[in-house]
Amino acid sequence: MHIMKSAEVIAVITIKQELDIKQKRKWLLCACALILLIIAAAVGFFIGRNTVYQKMQKVKEYNILLNKSEMEHLDGLEGTIYVSGHKSPDSDTVGSSIACAWFLQQLGYDAKPVVLGPLNHESEYILEQAGLETPELLLDASGLNMVLVDLSEYTQAADGMKDARIISIIDHHPDGAVITGNQLIYDARPLGSTATILSIRFRNYGMTPDQNTATAMIGSILSDTKNLQSENTTFADQEAVKALNEIAGIEDIDAFYQEMYKALLSYDGMSDEEIFFSDYKKYESGRKKYSIGCVNAYDEETAKDLAERMKKVMPEAMKKKGMDMAFAAISILHDDLSVTYTLAADAASDEVLKLAIGDKAEFDGTSYIIKPYMSRKSVLVPAITDILESYPKE
Repeated sequence: MHIMKSAEVIAVITIKQELDIKQKRKWLLCACALILLIIAAAVGFFIGRNTVYQKMQKVKEYNILLNKSEMEHLDGLEGTIYVSGHKSPDSDTVGSSIACAWFLQQLGYDAKPVVLGPLNHESEYILEQAGLETPELLLDASGLNMVLVDLSEYTQAADGMKDARIISIIDHHPDGAVITGNQLIYDARPLGSTATILSIRFRNYGMTPDQNTATAMIGSILSDTKNLQSENTTFADQEAVKALNEIAGIEDIDAFYQEMYKALLSYDGMSDEEIFFSDYKKYESGRKKYSIGCVNAYDEETAKDLAERMKKVMPEAMKKKGMDMAFAAISILHDDLSVTYTLAADAASDEVLKLAIGDKAEFDGTSYIIKPYMSRKSVLVPAITDILESYPKE
């Protein structure tokens, strides 16, 4: 009887052990299956990810080819391509000319940036920081292959431009009077800087500017958008500065701009007439030729002083340039100061200016004072143009 019970116990233990082994095998098989599923999913994920990446690369390469096809009409072009901005070059004109010429050089073209006059102190500072030389001076564009950046007006272009072969216009101003019988690339966008448009073109072509060029482009954008603070600043301008600075490596963008601004405010060694012409542009509307000179000041006391000085030189400057009207805009934009003092050269100019902005400004006897800062491109020129276009034509 005792022996029978022992045998039963042994049998029960054996059965239990067999069940445990089967259970362990079951869990082991489940675990292996789960591991295989995880591995399969991971492999599938990475294969899928790689496939998506490859598709994205193909789309990118395809888009680059699409963009580059716009250059095919230049196949067989002979001679150097000169890249020029406007007369009285500002930092956007200078930096954009350099960037566009570099862009064309990477595509295999013989391209050269040029300027149409002396640089202001801000542009000199930017080029010094970028390690770049001042572009050559171009006196006459007759018969040359030309790319225009930051302008589309003959009145602001190099002499002889009507006899040049204009192959491209890259600009952020309203369309101007420049026309050509040739096919051309026209890229005009309402952004804060022409250099921002060029940064987009670099990206669309799958290009990255070198460190020197990227630094000059940042200076261009900061200058035209007043450190990304002016009303014409766009998201594209902000993102362009971020992307370009990954290449340029400027440690403190704000400090870089402040040094630019200090240089811009320096008119050392310049006569009042030279100050008026330092950032000077010509326009034509309603059969009237007019010009606007932009001047910068650090505080309102200096702005008022400059306004009085510009008032004295503007009438003669207007006659010298063959203008029917002339205006000056003296601006302060830094820290918490944002104001523009705008004035006219004579009675006819003052009548137009008063109609254009008088209802938005305070008049101090010399200047129409606008707060906050007023952009020449996006506010003053359109306002004056509207008035002149509404005038009876003689």
